[in-house]
Amino acid sequence: MFGLQEGISLLPWWAEYLIQPPVSAQLVFTVIIVITFGLIATERLHRTVAALGGAVATLIAGGYFSWAYSWVPYFTFIVSGGLVSQELLFSYSDVYQDFIDWSTLLIIISIVVITTVASRSGLFEYIIIKVIKFSGGDIKRLFIYLWALTFILTMVLNCDPSFIIVSVLVFQICRVLDLNPVPYVLGTVFVVNAASVSTLIGSFVNILVTGSYNLDPTRFLSYPTFLVLGVPFAVICTVIALFFIFRHFKGAFEIPKEKEGYLETREELLSFNERSLVRDPKMFRRLAILLGVTIAGFVIAGLINLPFYVVSLLFAFAFVFVSGEDPEKTLREVDWSLIFFFIGIFIIVGGVDRTKILEILGNSLGGYIFSNVPGTATVVTLFCGTLSGILDNISVTTALLFVTPSLASSALISENLVIWSLIYGANIGASLTPIGGLPNLIAITALEKQGFHVSWREFMKIGVPITLLSISIGIPLLLGFAHILGWGLDFTGLFTSMMFG
Repeated sequence: MFGLQEGISLLPWWAEYLIQPPVSAQLVFTVIIVITFGLIATERLHRTVAALGGAVATLIAGGYFSWAYSWVPYFTFIVSGGLVSQELLFSYSDVYQDFIDWSTLLIIISIVVITTVASRSGLFEYIIIKVIKFSGGDIKRLFIYLWALTFILTMVLNCDPSFIIVSVLVFQICRVLDLNPVPYVLGTVFVVNAASVSTLIGSFVNILVTGSYNLDPTRFLSYPTFLVLGVPFAVICTVIALFFIFRHFKGAFEIPKEKEGYLETREELLSFNERSLVRDPKMFRRLAILLGVTIAGFVIAGLINLPFYVVSLLFAFAFVFVSGEDPEKTLREVDWSLIFFFIGIFIIVGGVDRTKILEILGNSLGGYIFSNVPGTATVVTLFCGTLSGILDNISVTTALLFVTPSLASSALISENLVIWSLIYGANIGASLTPIGGLPNLIAITALEKQGFHVSWREFMKIGVPITLLSISIGIPLLLGFAHILGWGLDFTGLFTSMMFG
């Protein structure tokens, strides 16, 4: 994905300084990434503006240092090519060839197109109204069913569009029944974040990680294999989220039947004709069938090792073609600011990686947890979860993907365990604070517009215990999988070091 390589020095120790980026470059690039992530976390700038600004600073700094230190004989050892000369940090061609993961961007755009077209058919709203009627108007049962459906939608679509679709209906339900929307909207946020770890496309974190390792089924990163490790943890996190939601907002799910107007408004809700949401019945059926075929296609593609970006692009084309929608209209609805945010983060993190700072960080963490399997799962999951909650799980995942190889190698631990610790931590860490994930930000903003303020303290009173308990149960679960799959000590890094170090 990012062009990761194992750099191995063949020069004596006294010549090491000739092949290491200067300390001044490391300091400059560290400042760039810290300021960028700080602006994103504090929302002083729109996150896309901050990411693109950091990318521009990275390109300028990279160009300057490559020029200023052009006299330095900088080399990298590549097993297949021997000792190869290269730019001190990176050339501008490296930026679009190695830094930016185009296949991941294609997957994201394709998933957004599929979701956009399918949403226009009224399919998801139709299903949600059916769920509402099935609940019989009982508030607690209604939201249990609704959040179960939210879990499934997150598996099928992605956590962000799933939250948007469900939250629109949640606001409508609260308006009809004259309810305070805060408990139900926040509940949807925590359920979506919990469910995001379930499938390969459940969150952008999963797409980033699986794209980085080319959906390697041996690492359980293809669509069908991801389910094996993802769904159990997602179910556990969802049960934990529901427990704390019902515990914290106990009164919100016990509406007294004698409440004035309640029975009338409930009947109004239950009598809603879901067929009115379907503008074109024939197109509705076609897109419903195509959505089922798409999910089956994702699973089959994982079994036959077909590149996921090819499959997702194929089905995006199928949805646009079958729907007959204006392609320009569909593409205008793609969140291009998110795409450019990804591009900016890719460039920033790619530049920082070339200074070897992330490799040093990985080696340092690896030394701390050396040959300690439980310690590795605990430290990596907590580290990723905390950073994802404080910063942004997409940015954190992009950066830490450069750390996992060196961390696993220096700790002599299976890289698979490190990868899945990152997946678990980054996904559930989104529930820690209001800025941990995109659904959190959308929810807080939407509630503010409705006149309901949710403070950091109020959010974290639920988010912190959900995150901590999920992680404390997720780590033993992951260690159980690691024991079954043989993801323990791995001496490959040690042998490599002995042969070439």
